[in-house]
Amino acid sequence: MKLRNYLLLLVMIPFCAVAQDLDTSFSQVRAKAEAKDYNGAIKILQQLEKKYPENEDVKVYEGRVYSWKRDFNKSKKILRPIVDREKPNVEALEALINAYYWSFDFDACISYCDKYLETQPESADILLIKATSLEKTGRDAEALAILDKLPDTHNSGEKAEGLKTIISRKTKNAIAASYLNISTFDPGDPPTHFGYVEYLRKFTKSTVIGRVNISNRSDKTEVLGEVDYYHTFKRSYIYTNAAVSNGEFIFPQLRLGAEYYFAPQGHFDFSLGGRYMHFKDNDVTLVTGQAAYRFQKYTLAYRPYYDLDSGLMSHVVSIQRYNEDTENLVRLELQYGNVPYLYIYSNTTEPLRAYRAGIQYQHKIGDSFFIKPIFLYEYEEYFPSSYRHKFNCQVIFTKRF
Repeated sequence: MKLRNYLLLLVMIPFCAVAQDLDTSFSQVRAKAEAKDYNGAIKILQQLEKKYPENEDVKVYEGRVYSWKRDFNKSKKILRPIVDREKPNVEALEALINAYYWSFDFDACISYCDKYLETQPESADILLIKATSLEKTGRDAEALAILDKLPDTHNSGEKAEGLKTIISRKTKNAIAASYLNISTFDPGDPPTHFGYVEYLRKFTKSTVIGRVNISNRSDKTEVLGEVDYYHTFKRSYIYTNAAVSNGEFIFPQLRLGAEYYFAPQGHFDFSLGGRYMHFKDNDVTLVTGQAAYRFQKYTLAYRPYYDLDSGLMSHVVSIQRYNEDTENLVRLELQYGNVPYLYIYSNTTEPLRAYRAGIQYQHKIGDSFFIKPIFLYEYEEYFPSSYRHKFNCQVIFTKRF
């Protein structure tokens, strides 16, 4: 009995020594990789490979380090022999999937994802990589089918929602409808009603929006038709607008606008533009622009409006939080000045002051429907040194398809 135990101990000692050697060396490799000393990590692994040429853990680790070093060809060369066989090494297969994914070889990535899923069909991480690769190769329907199967409890749920958003944004069409009510209090006037319907169409580098507006104020109804055009460049885009109406009291008879948006560097972006409006008895020319600072999900912006004809000026400061994955938005605005808030510039406005505070919120329902309520409060000087309350309440519904 003692002899058998002694012999067993003699057999186990070399295996324990090997395991201890590997554990110690892998700890050194991990430390060097975390310090981004990939060459040092690879040197240790190559020494281990000479000592233990049949040990596949060493090869898997070496393949991973070459991927972290972004030497994807070397990583694939090391990993493929222990993957392209009847019974692949599962860890090597996962490492090879990442190597193809990080090197943007999405077709090969999908193929190896399928091989992995043959034995582990519920692997949420691999399913997400496959769905992303399918989206990159234009197979959006297949990607969505996979995303819909991912469990809500998976820790990559936000990434899945973000991928759904990317696919949803590829849709070329959208329709929207809006209603705006403007009411005054102490003293009050009859409310003003605005509404519009619009159709949006995306092209490769441009977007066109057609919109029909209708308004009623003091039993008078007017209609304005307009077109927005956006054209995208590498790091900038230009916005133009043209509108005509039968306006006499509310809408301008002609409205033209253009603004150039650009992001020169870092977290800042800027714009510069103008608006021209021809009313029945007056013309208005506005100069505007914006300076914005973006940090993660937040944007802090300042926008002035200056009326070249009357010298009126308004200032708008806003802070916005926008989630790229869910497309939900919250925006707060503070405004002060003489230029009216409305998108429509009323030529009956006198050079009186107004203080404004507003909030708007956008919420996505499902994959393609949005609701956006907006509320703006104004403390308006309607007569010199006389103020009243004004409430602007709007809701916008949008459907992408």
